Amino acid sequence: MSNPTRRSFLYTTGVSAVTAGITQWTGCSMPGRPQEAIQGAPGFEFLTPPERPPDYSHDLERDLTRVANELWARRRRELEAIRTPDAVRARQKALRAQLWEMLGGPFEKTPLNPRVNGTLERPGYRVEKLIYESRPQLYVTANLYLPDGRPGRLPAVLGPLGHSQNGKAWRMYQRLFINLARKGYVVLAFDPFGQGERIEYPGPRPGESLLGGGTSEHEHAGRRLILLGVNFSLFRAWDGIRGIDYLLTRPEVDPQRIGCCGQSGGGTMTQFLAALDDRIRAAVVSQGNTENIAQANVEPPGSADDAEQNIVPSLARGVDRSDLLHIFAPRPLLMTVTTHDAANTYSPEYISGTLETLEELRRTYGLLGAADRLALEATAHRHGYVYEMRRATYRWFNKWLNNSGADDEEPETKAEPDEALLVTKTGFVTTSLGGETALSLTRKLADQVHPEKKPSSREDLISRVRRVLALPDRRDDLTPRVLCRVKKFRYTAEQFEFSSDGEMRTPGWLMAPEGDVKNAATILYLSEAPAASALAEEGTAEQLCLAGFRVCAIDLRGRGDCSPAYPPRGPHYFAYRMNESYLNWFTLVLARPLFGGQVFDALRAAEYLRNRPEIAADKIWLLSDGPHGLAALHVLALDENVHGAVIGRGLTDYRSLAVSDRYKQPFGIYLYGVLREFDLPDVAAACTPRPLLLLDPTGAEGDPVLPAVAVSTYYQGAQKAYAAAGTEARFAVQASSEQVPFVQGVVRWLRANG
Repeated sequence: MSNPTRRSFLYTTGVSAVTAGITQWTGCSMPGRPQEAIQGAPGFEFLTPPERPPDYSHDLERDLTRVANELWARRRRELEAIRTPDAVRARQKALRAQLWEMLGGPFEKTPLNPRVNGTLERPGYRVEKLIYESRPQLYVTANLYLPDGRPGRLPAVLGPLGHSQNGKAWRMYQRLFINLARKGYVVLAFDPFGQGERIEYPGPRPGESLLGGGTSEHEHAGRRLILLGVNFSLFRAWDGIRGIDYLLTRPEVDPQRIGCCGQSGGGTMTQFLAALDDRIRAAVVSQGNTENIAQANVEPPGSADDAEQNIVPSLARGVDRSDLLHIFAPRPLLMTVTTHDAANTYSPEYISGTLETLEELRRTYGLLGAADRLALEATAHRHGYVYEMRRATYRWFNKWLNNSGADDEEPETKAEPDEALLVTKTGFVTTSLGGETALSLTRKLADQVHPEKKPSSREDLISRVRRVLALPDRRDDLTPRVLCRVKKFRYTAEQFEFSSDGEMRTPGWLMAPEGDVKNAATILYLSEAPAASALAEEGTAEQLCLAGFRVCAIDLRGRGDCSPAYPPRGPHYFAYRMNESYLNWFTLVLARPLFGGQVFDALRAAEYLRNRPEIAADKIWLLSDGPHGLAALHVLALDENVHGAVIGRGLTDYRSLAVSDRYKQPFGIYLYGVLREFDLPDVAAACTPRPLLLLDPTGAEGDPVLPAVAVSTYYQGAQKAYAAAGTEARFAVQASSEQVPFVQGVVRWLRANG
C-alpha cells in the first residue's frame, strides 16, 4: 500500500473522528468539537445540523467541469472518427473557416508603406529599424535582422514575441534573432500591440505602460472586442500575416523557406499564425499554450488565459487550442516546454495537456505520412526562451528550412541596449507617429457592428436574449430547504437554499418584518455584497425590511458564498487566476457565459419566491445596486410574472463599454457578440409595461450618468415603448441625492407603483 498523502490522511482521520462522536470541522485547522456544544444563540434556531455548514464553493466548478468534459469527449470522438488523409484535410479546411469566423476576420490587405528609420551594422549581420502598416496607419515597429555576405535567397523567420514589456528588445529574444541571422536567416521581430514601442498607454519611460506590464494592454483591448463578437487574437495575428507579406517583398528572402517561432505568448501566437497562413513552412512553438482548455476533469478556470490566447466560443464549436496545430499538419512542427511551467506559468496540467496534444498530433501527422515532422523537446528551466530552447530552434529550422551548412551552437552573444533598437523618436508609436490604436480600430469596428435585423417583436428580442445568455430550456426541481431561522429586532430572517440547475445551489436570506405582512411586496435583492451581508444592521436590506417589505438576498453563481474554491494544486498559478475575469473567459470559451448563469439563478429565485405560500406571487420586485445587478434587468424582461424592478447603479449600455478608453465595469457582465443582437436599452424596452426605475445609472468608466442624458442618449426607445403602451409613468431614470438617498428612492418607487 502506498503512503497516504497529507490530504488523504486528514480526510480518513477526520471521518474516524466523526464516527467516534466528534464533529469534523470543515473550516481552517480548527480542532473537532463535541456536537452538543453547538447551540443556537438567543432567537436563533438551527434547522439543519450545525456541525456541517453548507459548502457551495464547488458547485460551479462541478457544473463547468461537467460541461467541459462533455465537450472534450465529443471532440475526442470526432478526432477518432478521422481515419484517412482526405478526412484530415477536410477537417483542416473546416477548422480554418471556423477559426476566421470566430476571430472576426480576415481584414482587407492594404499597402504596407514600409520605411527604414536606421540601421545597426554588426559583425556578420545588420539590423534595420523598420515600420510597416499592417492596416492603414496602424504602425508596426520591427527590427529586421539581415545576414551579411550571403548570396542568393535566404530562409526567413517571423518572430512573434512573448509578453516582454520591452517587446523586441528583450535580451533572450535578441540572442535568438542575432544567432539566427549569423546562421543565415532573415529575421523579422515585431512589437505586438501593447508592448515595446506599441504601448498605447505610455508610462514615464519607453517600455512602461500605465496599465501595467505583460498582458495588461492585451486584456484591456480584448475585453471590449468580445462585446462585438471579435477575438483580440485577430488583431495580433494580422500583424504577423502582414509581416510575412513584408518579408516576401525583400529580395533576400526565399518565399519557399519561411519559418515562424515564438516563446510564451509568442509561442501561442505562432500557433495562430501557423493555422492561418500556409506560407509558413516550419514552426517552433516554445513554451506556448499547447494544452487544451477542455481536458479531462479540468479545474475551472483551467488554462483560460488573457484575451489573445482564448478563442471564444471555440469549445461549443468543437475547436480547442491544439486544433490550431492540427491545421498546420503536415508541415514541420517542434513544440518545446519546460516542466517548471506546470502550475507556475501555466496550469498544473500543462505537461500532461501538452502530451495529450502531442498524442493527437501524432495521429494526424501519421495519417498524412509525416510522422517525422513532429517533435516535442523539454527542459526544466524557468520560463523563458532559454539557451537550450534556442539551440533546439536553430536545429529545427536548419533541418526543415534547408539550411544544412548551419550548426545549432550559440556563442557568447551581446544584446543591444533597448534604446539602440528603437524605431521611433520617443520610444512610443502613439507619441511619435500617432495613427491607429486598438481602441480606435475597435471604435471603427463598433460603428459597423449592429444587429443584422432589429428585433421585430418583444418575442424576437427575448429569443435573442436567451440565446446570447445561453439559458437552459429545462428546469429541474427546486428542492428547497431552510437552514436556520433568526429573530432580529423587528424582523425575522431565514437562511435557505434551492437547486438552481442540477447540482448548482443558490443560497440566500429571506427577511420578513414584524406584523401583518400577508400582502407585503417582496424584493428580490441582487446586491454587489454577499447575501450574508443582507442582515447587516442599518444596511440596505434591513432598511427596506423595516419599511415593510420582505427582502430576499441571494448569492448568484460565482459570487459571495458561491465563489469557487481555491484548487488544491498549483498555488502559484491559481493565486492570480481565481477571479471573475479568468472564470468568465473559461465560460465564454464554453459558450456558457457566467452572466447568463447568474441570470438563470435569479430567474429561479423568483420562481422559488412564488412557490412560498406566505408570499404574494404578484408582488415580487427586483432590486440591484451595482454592475452585476444587470441580471435583474434581464430577469424583468424574461419573467413576466415579476411585478417590476429598480436597477441601481447599473451600466447604461454595452456599446459605450465597447468604445470606452478607460472602462471600469467588471468583466463578469460581458457577453460574446451581444451588440450583434441587442443592447441594454432594448432589454429595458422589453420590460414594458411593468414598472422599471433606473436609479443612479453609470457609464463605462463607472461614472454617474445624469438622468436626462441617460434618457436622451440611450433610453429614448424604452421611453417610447412605455408611452406607446400607455404606461409612460412606469419608466423613469432618476438620481439619488442627500434629500432622497438610494433606499428612500427605492421605497418611493415601489409604493408609487405597487
